[in-house]
Amino acid sequence: MGNEPAAGPADDGGPGRDDQAVGVRVGTSGRLPAAYEAALAVASEATPDAVLQRIVDLARQVVPARFAALGVADGRGRLTQFITSGVTPAERALIGPLPEGHGLLGELIRERVPLLIENIAADPRSVGFPANHPPMRTLLGTSILLGERVLGNLYLTERTDGLPFDAADLAALRVLATHAAAAIDRAHLYRRAEEQRDHLRVILDNLPAGVLILAAPDAHVELANAAAITMIFGPDAFPGAVPVYDRDWRMLRADGAPIPPDQRPSVRALQGEVSHNQQLLLERADGSRTPVLAQATPLRDAEGAIPRAVVVFQDVTRLRAAEQLKDDFLSLISHEFRTPLTSIHGGAYLLANQGERLDDQTRRELLADIVTESDRLDRMLGNLLTLTAVMAGRLETRTEPVLVVPLVGKTSAEIAARTPSHHFTVEGATDLPLAEGDPPLLAQVLRNLYENAVKYSPGGGEIRTVLSTDGASVTISVIDQGGGIAADQVDKIFGRFHRAGADPTVRGMGLGLYLSHHLIEVQGGHIVASSPGPGLGATFAVTLPVAEGWAENGDGR
Repeated sequence: MGNEPAAGPADDGGPGRDDQAVGVRVGTSGRLPAAYEAALAVASEATPDAVLQRIVDLARQVVPARFAALGVADGRGRLTQFITSGVTPAERALIGPLPEGHGLLGELIRERVPLLIENIAADPRSVGFPANHPPMRTLLGTSILLGERVLGNLYLTERTDGLPFDAADLAALRVLATHAAAAIDRAHLYRRAEEQRDHLRVILDNLPAGVLILAAPDAHVELANAAAITMIFGPDAFPGAVPVYDRDWRMLRADGAPIPPDQRPSVRALQGEVSHNQQLLLERADGSRTPVLAQATPLRDAEGAIPRAVVVFQDVTRLRAAEQLKDDFLSLISHEFRTPLTSIHGGAYLLANQGERLDDQTRRELLADIVTESDRLDRMLGNLLTLTAVMAGRLETRTEPVLVVPLVGKTSAEIAARTPSHHFTVEGATDLPLAEGDPPLLAQVLRNLYENAVKYSPGGGEIRTVLSTDGASVTISVIDQGGGIAADQVDKIFGRFHRAGADPTVRGMGLGLYLSHHLIEVQGGHIVASSPGPGLGATFAVTLPVAEGWAENGDGR
């Protein structure tokens, strides 16, 4: 048939070989009317693939032939579908893969001219058949055209009466090819519509707001996206569930009063009105309510009618929580920054205006306070900037083998120099393996933990650092003798703005532990807290993996 790995017809799940059932003898004079009758019969099939299979089967009835095939081509002339009639599934499996559109089959696609061939083997355009292919001698084929586009080919082989194919056969086949072109075009449109529908569903399901598409005349829900399903049914809702109004949910005014049926956003949208930012309550079947902002708009068809409307619900619980969080954060920042700024400003003012009248001791104390408070302000700003980078996903980490003992020693000594009332000790294994971490970030975490220990043990006392390893990881435990943590608060202390202790006189933004948790996680480690109880101190343990695949040089670096 022409350089084809499976050039001849093969069964695509259609009928097997049965000449009495499929090959119906039609007289030459009645062949064209029979073709039109067959084309009408094709219209009874519902799906594109069924239509094409029906065309192939009917082609063998209109022009009695042993084999028939229809190839659907892409824009480059390659066959993407091959629908057949006249061979069994087993016979088709033996032939091999789809034809590639070469030889005589490619000729139908490339040249757009019909083929009436009495001897396939003698035609110079044919290069034979693949192994296990049914023997074929005669061929009748035509291109499937839609305007100037070639959509594929339709062909028959081996008339069942042994006669050669003739012009009447070709005319009948062309009628069926015309209907095949329409069917293929509809199939393409159908698939594109399905793809667009699937794409729309993916887009809607990834929106944070709830989206409902409702249909006239009763505003019943046709489609609900994932956010709407979760808002109405809860997080364990079945994907694709379709909520029913007054059964699964209903809308109330912001004050809880019922909304008259004709005032519902969806009903008004189906009447042509557009609603913006209506503050409403979404009430679920269990009576629970969520404040929402509702938007509704009509969806008009080509004639301007409104068969559908779309309603969008935005859960303002999170917006209100975010606004409150922002307000709390700004209030906290302004309060915490005001304290060191007041000390810095007051000390600088006294030195600038009364410096000559102050004794040396007072001047030194004022300068020391200015340095201490400016250092504190710098650390607070540093934590905020790092936290902003973490939350925005912009924090760059560069892990490397870390010598934990000297890093801990240097950081604890830095904090100890500022708090003479506390005694810092480092104990445990001194021959720790190298830990995998980011030294600057790990030092920032340790500073936060040491400052937290100092803050919650204002009366002084010992702050111990215990180093240990289990061979796979290195653990740094910071242990204080301060106010401790209540059992119901241990799991909450790494939350944003949460204070580790209950003492309201302790200053701080409640961001140090929250930030430390994130900084350890980005280094591939974890941090946990524990406490025997209020007044009994607390322990914060940082664990990092042992560095693998790094070599030490002679001086241990």
